[in-house]
Amino acid sequence: MTIFGYLFWGIGLFAIALGFFMQKKYGTKAPIKSNKEIMNEEITRITHSNDRPRI
Repeated sequence: MTIFGYLFWGIGLFAIALGFFMQKKYGTKAPIKSNKEIMNEEITRITHSNDRPRI
């Protein structure tokens, strides 16, 4: 493999490793929902559970 191959694969592996590290360190947290959002989700869930089944 030439120097360009080593650079290409090295940069690629480094980018993947950096992505995993950043996800572990700064990963997304669970969303904080307001009471209004929770209420709307519950109303929607109850409303849709009464729909007739689609065949």
